[in-house]
Amino acid sequence: MAMPVNDDTLVEAETEDQSEEMSSSESEQDEDVKLTEPSKNAVYNRDALLDKLGDISWPENVEWIHKLSVDVDQEQEVDVNDDLARELAFYTQALEGTKEAFEKFQSMGLPFLRPADYYAEMVKTDGHMVKVKGRLLAEKRKMEEADERRKAREAKRLAKEIQAQKLKERAKQKKEDIESVKKWRKQRQQSGYADNGKDADMGFDFEDGKVFERSNKKRPGVSPGDRSGGKAKLAFGKGKKQKKRDGKNSKFGFGGKKGMKKQNTADTTDDFGKFNKGAVSGNKRKR
Repeated sequence: MAMPVNDDTLVEAETEDQSEEMSSSESEQDEDVKLTEPSKNAVYNRDALLDKLGDISWPENVEWIHKLSVDVDQEQEVDVNDDLARELAFYTQALEGTKEAFEKFQSMGLPFLRPADYYAEMVKTDGHMVKVKGRLLAEKRKMEEADERRKAREAKRLAKEIQAQKLKERAKQKKEDIESVKKWRKQRQQSGYADNGKDADMGFDFEDGKVFERSNKKRPGVSPGDRSGGKAKLAFGKGKKQKKRDGKNSKFGFGGKKGMKKQNTADTTDDFGKFNKGAVSGNKRKR
């Protein structure tokens, strides 16, 4: 059976968790603060420490070029808890030390700037730099491809907009033309010119929008694709080619069997006169 949970129980649970966390953090801090106790056999020999420090320290007569150390005196004390003041003190001290070192180098006549033909050894290897270059080029190529795709999409969208605008303009122009024709016809009817036979037969069917459509009526003797209305066929029949065609048709027919007219008979098979004319004339010439 589940027990009901109210706000008081939740608050008590949260306070217990917070108290446990605080106790654990305090115990950790106590552990951090505790230092190891020095051993009982430790010896604090001040004279020996100073002697060793003198052995490892720079001698007094050494030149400054070997040490390159600059001491800058801080005029006023700086609050270490103030971040802005502390960082400003660091900056000022570094700037003053740089100026002092610069003056010393100039007074000693020693070069301190990097020569123009100086090449330092690179931290990265050539193979690693080739990989980095390839990665940069690949990213650049991807960016260019994405830019080209974006431009193509914009051009396509712009082309659609231009096409839609042109269609609207054409529709508007067509409507204006129809309205102008209607107005012109109305003016002619009001002026009394519509009773004339020519004007009455003249019809402008702009209202239906079928002015530019081709009629479906077929003309006799004219093929559907012939735009000349059959005049080209008549002009073709009057030339020499048509006469030659008519002669061949009368001699050989129009193709297919025509009452066995083209087959050989006994007389035509035995008649070689047409084939021996050249041979006979050739023999006569030789004789």
